[in-house]
Amino acid sequence: MTPVGSHRGDTVSLDTYYELRRFYLDQLDARDRGDTQVWLDVFDDDATITTKVIGDGSTPVKKSDFVPQVWKLDASFHEKGIQRRHCVQSFTFTKRDDLVVSRFYGLFLVIDAERGSCLQSAAMISDVLRRHGTTWRVMSREIERDDLGRNAAPQNVPLG
Repeated sequence: MTPVGSHRGDTVSLDTYYELRRFYLDQLDARDRGDTQVWLDVFDDDATITTKVIGDGSTPVKKSDFVPQVWKLDASFHEKGIQRRHCVQSFTFTKRDDLVVSRFYGLFLVIDAERGSCLQSAAMISDVLRRHGTTWRVMSREIERDDLGRNAAPQNVPLG
């Protein structure tokens, strides 16, 4: 197989690269469709997440603590009639022993009747993954958001 990957560590095979891309696209599609449980199920029971949206952004939050906050956040979007769209690109996957470290760039759009399509935030996402049967589990996730997530008024972004 032709290797595809990034820095420090072994590259993953081309088959694994496309398998991991499909893994991410499937989970983000579920989140965009409002299927929060499918998205949560990719996280290991002992997983952590580090993001300014949940916690202070500097300390990892355990899954048992972030799950209720994710449900609350998703409910607030639903109540307001806001749809989300995740646009991801620039994937890199690096194999380290029995784990894979992934990095990718994400734009998070919100769509509502009042404002139309708006850019909510942009971020670099870093995950540590491990194989779990025929799929993958997220062991930890770090989301490094830029200032767009803190703007009072979202920026309009044309979708076409």
